[in-house]
Amino acid sequence: MPSALPPRVVTTDQFPAYRDDETPSATPSGDLWDLSNNEISLPPLPQVLSILRSESGRAHLYPDPRAQCLVDALSEHFPVDRGSILVGPGSAGVLQQLLLTLCGPGDEVIYAKPCFDAYPLLVATSAARGVPVPLTATGEHDLHAMRARVGTDTRVIILCSPHNPTGTSLTPSDLRDFLVGLPPGVITILDQAYAEFDEGADPRDLGLFHAHGDVVVLRTFSKAHGLAGLRVGYAVAPPALVARARKTAIPFSVTRGAERAAIASLREQDTLRQRMAYVRGQRASLFRHLSDAGLAPLPSRGNFLWIPLGAGSERFAEESARVGVKVRAYPGQGVRVTVGSEEAHRLLISAARDFSRAAT
Repeated sequence: MPSALPPRVVTTDQFPAYRDDETPSATPSGDLWDLSNNEISLPPLPQVLSILRSESGRAHLYPDPRAQCLVDALSEHFPVDRGSILVGPGSAGVLQQLLLTLCGPGDEVIYAKPCFDAYPLLVATSAARGVPVPLTATGEHDLHAMRARVGTDTRVIILCSPHNPTGTSLTPSDLRDFLVGLPPGVITILDQAYAEFDEGADPRDLGLFHAHGDVVVLRTFSKAHGLAGLRVGYAVAPPALVARARKTAIPFSVTRGAERAAIASLREQDTLRQRMAYVRGQRASLFRHLSDAGLAPLPSRGNFLWIPLGAGSERFAEESARVGVKVRAYPGQGVRVTVGSEEAHRLLISAARDFSRAAT
C-alpha cells in the first residue's frame, strides 16, 4: 500500500531521534550512577522545592504563554531590553525556534564536530543542511576552518563555549576576530549552556551581543541552576529576530512552576557562585584522579570532562557500566564524564585503573 505521508521536505531520515539509539546500562545490583547527561549533582534550591509544591495544586491551569515574568527578570538581570529575550523549553527548544525562523531548504548551518547530539537533528528539522567542521586535535573549535566553510548558503554558525563534549572554551579575542568580517545576515549563535562553570568568564557579560548585530547568546537553567527536569532556556537576540522566533514557539511550553523556579534561581546569585565553586572543586579532583589512573582527560570549563580514548571509548564505557557508572561514549573519539558525587567518582576511578591496566 502506498504511503499516505506527503513528500518529505525535512530530511531527518538519516538521524535517529535524540538519544534513541542508546541502550540502558545495567549492573548486577540494578544500581547505576548516571554521569552521562551533564546534570548537576546538587539538589534544587529550597526555594525551588517550595515553589514546585505550591504549584502542584494549580496544574490544571495554563501558564502564561509569554512567560512574561521570566522575560522581565532576565531583562533586569543582564540588563537588556525585554524585546531581546526569547524563552522556551530548554536551550534546545529555543535553538529549534531560532533555526526554524532563520533557515529553510538549501540553507546551511555550520557547527563543530563532535557536538551536542541535538544539533544535527534540529538543523534537519529546519530543512537546512548541517555543515560539521571537525575540532582541532586539542578538542577546540577550528575557527579558521569554520570561516573557510562560510558560503552564500550559510545562514547560521553555532559556536558552543564551553564546548560540549570537550569542555574547551573560546576566548573573547578569538570570538571577536572570528565575527569581524562575516558576511552580513549570517547569524552566529553562541551556545553558552555551561557558561556559569567557566571560572574565566562572567556569565552576565553580553559584550559580543552588544557589539555585533548578528550575534545570539543561548543559555539554559538546566545546568548550573539545576533545573534540567523543568526545561527552561532562553536566548538574548536582536529584537526583530525574537519577534519572529516567538511565532514558532509551542504554546505554553514554559510551565508556571518552571517559570517561577527559574526566577527564584536567577535571584540566588551568591548561592549559585558557591555551588559553582563546589562543582569546579569536584571537577579538579576528578581530573587529577583520572590522570593518575593513566587516562588523559582534557582541562575543562564545563561540569564534565572529555577523555580522548579513540577506539577504546566504547570499551571504557562498558567497563564503567560494569562497576555501576554510566558515561557518554562517542565511538572512535572519546568519552564524556559528568562531574558527579564522590561515590560515583570513586567507582569511575576504579574502572579507569582497570581499563589502563588492561591496555598495558
